[in-house]
Amino acid sequence: MLAAEKVKVFWQPGCTSCLRTKEFLTKSGVDYESINVHGNPAGMEELRKLGARSVPIVARGGQFVFAQTLGDVIKFLDLKVRLQERLSPDELVKKVELVLPAAARYIRQIPAEWLDKPFRNRNRPIRVLSHHVFRIVEAFLEAVR
Repeated sequence: MLAAEKVKVFWQPGCTSCLRTKEFLTKSGVDYESINVHGNPAGMEELRKLGARSVPIVARGGQFVFAQTLGDVIKFLDLKVRLQERLSPDELVKKVELVLPAAARYIRQIPAEWLDKPFRNRNRPIRVLSHHVFRIVEAFLEAVR
């Protein structure tokens, strides 16, 4: 992989991992081309030609890495940066105990007639996107069992 080849980030609105990846690369001083694949047939086609089907993806020179884990991005781009220390289990539980009740409160404030409407420019309803807040924690717990 040639370092001179442009780094590309494939993403879509409403994807928190996509946002985190772009913020991390910007903070790390990586110059990249941002490709929003939502409603962008050319961007989606470029993503599929790589062999990827989901976002976020970081690509360079026809190769790519799934950017769900920033450690994988660091390794792929050979960045000389360190990730923030992971939270201890106790710290993680405290954050989950703060975030989940807050998310439930916020979601209850959304009028029922809005829940099945698409969120911003996404073709997914608010109800489905809201579910992800809780599903992420559930999937994490399933993974550590």
